[in-house]
Amino acid sequence: MEPHDSLANVLCLILGNKIDISYAASEDELRYYLGLTGVTTGKGNVDLADSNVRPIEVFMCNIVHKMGYGDGFKWLSQYIK
Repeated sequence: MEPHDSLANVLCLILGNKIDISYAASEDELRYYLGLTGVTTGKGNVDLADSNVRPIEVFMCNIVHKMGYGDGFKWLSQYIK
């Protein structure tokens, strides 16, 4: 199934939750099983203004312990205009 053209440049934040569980998938495993290996744009401040690249990144988190999701939202906010 091909992605719809109208979503081609929509940014995407993926939060991998439940990292406190011993058998939880690692970030690399999550990227692999979602087909995102080599596709994500990086967790730093990436300037994509003059490119046609879709911002997409994976952040591992634990909502109960308030870990990880803040970094994901900070990453996301750099692309919101």
